[in-house]
Amino acid sequence: MRKEKKVKYQKGFVTIARYLVPHKRALIILAGVSVASAIGNAATPYLGGKLFDALLGNAAPISFLSFRLSPFVWIIGIWLFARLITDSTEREKNIRQERMTALLHADYIVNGFSRLLTFPIAFHKKRKIGEVLQRIERASNWLDQIVNRILIDLLPQFFSIFIAIAVAFTIKPILAALLTVAVLVYTLILIRVAPALSRLSHTMHRVYSRAHGDAYDTVMNVHAVKQATAERYEQKKLYRNFNLRAARAWDEYILIGTQLNFSQRLIITLTQFLLFVYSVYLIRGGALTIGELVAFNGYAALLFGPFVTLGRNWDLIQNGIAAIARAEEVLRTEPEPYIPQKSAAFADIQGEVEFRNVRFRYGGRAKDNVLNGISFFARPGKSIALVGESGVGKTTLTELISRYYRPSAGKIFIDGHPLETINLLRLRSAIAVVPQEILLFNDSVKNNIRYGKFGATDEEVMDAARAAHADEFIERFGRTYNQIVGERGIRLSTGQKQRIAIARAILRNPKILILDEPTSALDARSEKFISESLEKLMQGKTTFIIAHRLSTVRKADMILVLEKGVIAEQGTHQDLIKIPDGKYRRLYEMQIGLK
Repeated sequence: MRKEKKVKYQKGFVTIARYLVPHKRALIILAGVSVASAIGNAATPYLGGKLFDALLGNAAPISFLSFRLSPFVWIIGIWLFARLITDSTEREKNIRQERMTALLHADYIVNGFSRLLTFPIAFHKKRKIGEVLQRIERASNWLDQIVNRILIDLLPQFFSIFIAIAVAFTIKPILAALLTVAVLVYTLILIRVAPALSRLSHTMHRVYSRAHGDAYDTVMNVHAVKQATAERYEQKKLYRNFNLRAARAWDEYILIGTQLNFSQRLIITLTQFLLFVYSVYLIRGGALTIGELVAFNGYAALLFGPFVTLGRNWDLIQNGIAAIARAEEVLRTEPEPYIPQKSAAFADIQGEVEFRNVRFRYGGRAKDNVLNGISFFARPGKSIALVGESGVGKTTLTELISRYYRPSAGKIFIDGHPLETINLLRLRSAIAVVPQEILLFNDSVKNNIRYGKFGATDEEVMDAARAAHADEFIERFGRTYNQIVGERGIRLSTGQKQRIAIARAILRNPKILILDEPTSALDARSEKFISESLEKLMQGKTTFIIAHRLSTVRKADMILVLEKGVIAEQGTHQDLIKIPDGKYRRLYEMQIGLK
C-alpha cells in the first residue's frame, strides 16, 4: 500500500512537470526573477546589522573618491538600492506568475475535458459523471495552487537559505551550527509525518468525490426527486455524505496537520530561545556585536521562513498531489482507437451492413451474453426493423454498428470491410441516430439541429425543421430558431425534442440511419406527418428501426425478431404474419387487439 501511494505521489509530480514543460521559457524567466528577489532579501539582514553597529558608533567612516561619509549614510543608500531592485523584481514576478498559472489552469481543464470526450461509451456508463468532473475541477485548482504557492513562491526562497547559512557561519559558526541542527530536526519531523498526511489526503479526496458524484446525480434527476417527494430524503443523504463522512475525513487530516504544525513551531521557539541566551553571553564577553546579533536573527528568520511556509502549506501539497493523482487515474483511461492500425481503403461508405455470428456481453461470463450468435446481411438502402420485448438487445445491436462497443465474438462488416479497420470518425459521420432518449444541449434550437453538421446554413436548418414538422412549434417561440431549449432540452416537450432530433438526422443526410422508437412520443396527427418525413429520409439509406409499435415497421424490407439474444424469426411483415403461432404474429395480433 505504501509503495502504491509513493507511485501515485511520483505520478502527481510527473503530471505537474508535464504541464510546466510548454511554459518552460516563462518558468526560466520566473526563476531568474525569483532568484534576484531572493538575493535582495538575503542582503537585508546583513545591511540591518551593519546599520545597528553604525548607529552604536562601532563602525569607522567610509571614504569614496574625495568624499568621507558616515557608514550610516552608505548603508542606508545600499539598503534603499537593494529594496528598489527587490520590489521591482517582485512586481515582475507577480505579473508573470499570475499569467502562467492562469494558463496552466486552462490547460488542465481543456485537456481533461478533451480526454473525456475520447473515452468509450462504456467508460461514461460505468462512472458517475459528477464525480469525474469534480476530480478534474479540483485537480486544476490544486495544480494552480501548487505551482503558484510552492514552485514559484516557495522554492526560490530555498536559494536564500544557502546564502543565509553561508553568511551565518561567517558571523558566528557555533550559532550557525545550532541553527542548522534545528533545521534538520524540523525537516525530519516533516518527513516522518508526511506518509500519514498523504494517506488521509487520498481518503478525504475519495470521500469528497463520491459525495459530489451523488449530489450531481440528485440534481440531474430533480424531476424524479420532486415526483417522489424525496427532497427531504436527498437532503439527509447530502448531509450524511458531506457533513458526516467527508467532514470526519477532513477532521482526521486536520488533527495530524495541526500536530505537525505545533511540533515545528515548538522547535523554532526553542531554537530562538537558545540562540538568544547564548548571544547575550557572547555579547557580554565582547565576542559578538549588537549589529551581528541583529543580522544573525535576521538570517535565522530567513532560514526558518521557507520551512514555516512549507509546514503551513504541507497540507496543500498533500491535497494537491492526491487530487491530481485521482484525476489522472481517470484521464489515463485508454481512448477509443479512432485511427485503426490497419485502415480499410475505400471511397465512401455505401451502407452495406453484415453481422457474422456476433456475440456481445457487457461483462461477466458467456452465459451473460446480451447478443448470442447474431447473423444477418443488409444491402445498402434497405430498411431493417428490430422487434422484440424490452431488454433483448435491440439497442445494443445498433450501438455495435456505431462501434460504441466491440463484439465479444464474431465479426461486423461495413461495405465488406471489418468494422475495426474503418476510421472511427469516418464511420460515425456516415451514421445518424434518432435515440429514444433525446440528447439536446443548452443552446438554441438552430444549433441543436445543426449539431453534427456544423457548417449547415440557416436555410438548410429551416428546411430540415420543416421536413420534420418541427417548424410548427419553433415559429411559435418568441426567438424562433434562436430560442434556448434549456439544459438537456428541459424547456421542450418530449414530442418537440423528438422532432428536433429527427430534423438533425434529416440535415445530416447519412448513409446509415438508426431510428430508436422515432415516433413513440408523438400524438396521432404528428406521427402521421413524421412517418411521411421519415419515409423520405429513409430513401437510399440503410435504416435500422427499433419499434414496439409494429405498425411502424410493416414496410421494412426485413424484420428481425429478437428473443433472448438470438434472432428468433426473420423476414418481411407478410412472411412473418403467415407463420402459425409465430412470435411476430403473436406480438402483432396483441397490438391490434385480436388476442
